[in-house]
Amino acid sequence: MGGELQWSALPEARQAAAVGDFGTLLRVARTAARLTLAEAGQRCGYSAATLSRIERGRQRLTDVTVLRRLAAIFNIPPELFGLTDMNGPAIHQSAPPIDKVRGKAARREVGEDSVRRREVLGGLAGLVGSTLAGSTPAPTPPDRVVASLEDILLGHCPPPTRPIDPDWLRTMLTHAWSDFRACRYTRLSARLPQLVSAATASHSLTTEGQRPSAAATLARTYHLTTQVLVKLHEDGMAWSAMDRARHAAREADDPLLYAETARMTAIVLRRTRHGQRAQQTLIDAAQDLDESTRLRSPQQVAAYGRLLATAAYTAALTDRRDTARELLQEADEAGRRNGDRSEFADVDVMLYRISVARVLNDFGAAVQYARELRPDQLGTVERRARYWEDYALALHGRGAYTESFRALLAAERIAPQEVRYRPWAQHLTVALLNADRRQALPDLRNFAVRIGTPL
Repeated sequence: MGGELQWSALPEARQAAAVGDFGTLLRVARTAARLTLAEAGQRCGYSAATLSRIERGRQRLTDVTVLRRLAAIFNIPPELFGLTDMNGPAIHQSAPPIDKVRGKAARREVGEDSVRRREVLGGLAGLVGSTLAGSTPAPTPPDRVVASLEDILLGHCPPPTRPIDPDWLRTMLTHAWSDFRACRYTRLSARLPQLVSAATASHSLTTEGQRPSAAATLARTYHLTTQVLVKLHEDGMAWSAMDRARHAAREADDPLLYAETARMTAIVLRRTRHGQRAQQTLIDAAQDLDESTRLRSPQQVAAYGRLLATAAYTAALTDRRDTARELLQEADEAGRRNGDRSEFADVDVMLYRISVARVLNDFGAAVQYARELRPDQLGTVERRARYWEDYALALHGRGAYTESFRALLAAERIAPQEVRYRPWAQHLTVALLNADRRQALPDLRNFAVRIGTPL
């Protein structure tokens, strides 16, 4: 029960329960049990793609019978699903919690296991005829890229056996990064799985002398893959991609690759509730980069600043306010080194200040910082979308729902696929719908339909 209480007390879980975001509750419970989408799907009779859609709010859960069954399987406190009467007892679990399937609990008699499996699958059969009634929706680009990457990471799709042209591969990687920075997720969903497969093949088929270069390309490919999976809240798969990036970066022997790999590693660690290890990873990486390079180039200074800024955000997630501010100050000073601010400038630090203030629930400060920064200063579409994400969420935190909706519309204008496919936009839309009881935002429902949020 200790693990259950720990994850269900997280701010993310509490906020999701408050706004009826059952998909996020499922995701938090699954990642707390350290299960991949495929592993969790096997327990409850879903495909990985379907479970991914539910977790991201693409398919909503409203059937009480289904919610009862999922609460039992995933060991979710029933009251978080709204299943407990104020004057009555909580619903008792009818199946062992999902995080106890492994180890001793998994060693059952064959007959008992078969009975339990039939009960679980039989109980969930109603999903097809109730919550998920009708024809199955066509997979969205995030669903397609997740399913394809899962097959590749699990070895279900063997990489090409013929040599890969390194120039073609680097061009493909450049285009994929361009799609990511422009939030072109539809195009990226078609490009990324092929890129991962080709980069893996290129690395395994190259000669000894070419392997460092091929390893560097593979590491950068997995950096991109990790970022995409983190954005889609696919934490289990992101862990796998991050681990592969670490192995490739070691072989490439490039300090900048080490630094970025450490940053990716820390992001995945903190998303899987290893905040202290994430913090130490970032600080160690920043110190190593400083000692090994003396930060002589703008690229090295930028990498150092990003590590510290990421560490500041990580500290903020655990409410270490003073540490977060100190790290942001050091990141700001790093941007002024060598008199070159083109790689990591004050606008970069300000973007992190907005994020840090928001996660500390200092919504007023976050809004103030956001208003001091012009989005067009941020360069890429992806970074401007992050600005509008933090601004919209901070405004919602202050109860400024009309302004929050306007910020959400601004995000849609510059990055429509960010709003259409990313969980934060879907969850905020649901929260605004729940808050707008007097329908003071007349365009909100049309917006929700436009981006595919169930009403």
